[in-house]
Amino acid sequence: MQYFVIQNWVVNQEKQTIQKKMEEVTAYIQDSNFKGNVSESEHYLDVLNEKYQLIRIVKENNSPLFTISDEVPQGWVSPKNVTKEELVEFSPKGDRLLIFRKPIEVNGFKGTVEIVRNLENFDSLINQIFMLVIVAGLVAILLSLIGGRLISFQLLKPINSMIRTMKRIKENGLKERVLINKQRDEMTELGIMFNELMDNLEKSFQQQQQFVEDASHELKTPLSIIHGHLSLINRWGKDNPKVLERSIDLSLNETNRLIHLVSELLTLSRAEESNTNMNSLEEVKMREVMEDIVENFQTINNDFKISYTIDVDTDFTIKILKSHLEQIMIIILDNATKYSTDDKVVQINVRHTDRQLRIEVKDYGEGIPEEELPFVINRFYRVDKARSRKHGGNGLGLSIAKRILDIYQGTLEIDSVYGKWTKVQITIPLD
Repeated sequence: MQYFVIQNWVVNQEKQTIQKKMEEVTAYIQDSNFKGNVSESEHYLDVLNEKYQLIRIVKENNSPLFTISDEVPQGWVSPKNVTKEELVEFSPKGDRLLIFRKPIEVNGFKGTVEIVRNLENFDSLINQIFMLVIVAGLVAILLSLIGGRLISFQLLKPINSMIRTMKRIKENGLKERVLINKQRDEMTELGIMFNELMDNLEKSFQQQQQFVEDASHELKTPLSIIHGHLSLINRWGKDNPKVLERSIDLSLNETNRLIHLVSELLTLSRAEESNTNMNSLEEVKMREVMEDIVENFQTINNDFKISYTIDVDTDFTIKILKSHLEQIMIIILDNATKYSTDDKVVQINVRHTDRQLRIEVKDYGEGIPEEELPFVINRFYRVDKARSRKHGGNGLGLSIAKRILDIYQGTLEIDSVYGKWTKVQITIPLD
C-alpha cells in the first residue's frame, strides 16, 4: 500500500513538473514573437531544459524545427504534430518516458512543442522503495512472529500455571493455589477468581466432610444404645420384666431422638436446596403472625414470662413464607427456653426501618462463652455436649434458621454474656 501510494505520488509530481515546464516554454515562445528562428530560441530553451529531459519544436509536417536534449536520445520518440494537448507514457528500450505535446501558433508559425522526460531515476527510486518495503515487510513479519510468541507465552503463562495447579490439586488435594503476579490485568483477575473458587470449594468440602462425620457420630450413639439394649434383652432381659421395660423405654427414647435428628437433617437439606421464587410469595401480616407464635409458646411454656414489643402497624406485611418465619422463631424461642436458668424471662422486640425488618429475642439463661460465638451456627456444634444431651439438642437448629434466612438475604447475629444473657438478632431486607 505504501509502495503504490508513493508511486502514484511521484508520477503525479512528474506530470506537474512537465506541465509547468511546458507553460514556461510556450510563454517564452509567445512573448518573444517567435518566428521559427532557431538561433534566437535554442539558447534560451537550452537553459530551461533539465537533465533527463528533451524539448523539441515540431513543424506541421511532423519534422523537427530543432531539438534540445540532455541524456534523452532523439530517436526514442518520433516527432509528432498535434492539434490538441496530449500527455502519454512511452517505454522504448525498457525506459519509461513521459511525453507532453501542446500545439502553438504565433506570428504565422504553427507547430507543436514536445517535452519528453525520462523517468529512469524515478523507476530506480521506486525500485529501491519497493525493495525497502519488501525487506521491511519481511523483517516486520519475522519480528511479529517472535513478538507474538513472546506475548502469547506471557499471556498463556497464568493459564499454564492454572493447568499445573489443577494437576497438583488432582495429585495433592485442594490446598494448592495459583501464584498471583503483581501486575493487575485480566489474567491476574482470573487467577484471583480461581483461588477464591478453590477456597470456597475447599471450605464446602471441609464442611461436607465435617457434616458427614458429625452426622455419623450423632447416628452412631443412639444406634449403639439401641443395639446394647436389644443385646441385653436378647441375653437375659426377656425373663426380667423390669429390665425388659427399662430397655424398651430407653430404646424408644433413642429411636425418637433418631427420628428427630433425621427430620432436622431433612429440613436443613431442603433449606439449602430451596429455590423459593420471591415474586410468588404472599404478603404476611407481621404483627398477627408474631402474636400467634408468642401465644403458642407461652401456652406450652407457662412457667416462662414471655414479653414482647411489636413496633409495627397492624397492616404491616412482609414477603416471606409463613412456615419459614414460624420455623425460625420456634428454633430461637426453643433455644431461649431450653437453656434457661432460674430467671425464666424471654423478651421479644420487633421493629422495622425503611430498608429492613429487625427481630430481637433475648433470654437470661446460661449464655454462650465469647470464644464459642463464631461457631454456634455450624452444624452439630454444641457449646457443652453434656448439657445438650440433657436438653436433647442436636446442634442443627441455628443452622436451619441461618439457611432459611439466606433464602431471603437475611442475617442472624448472636451476642451473649456467659452465665447472664443471650440475644439473637434477625434482620430481613424489605426490598
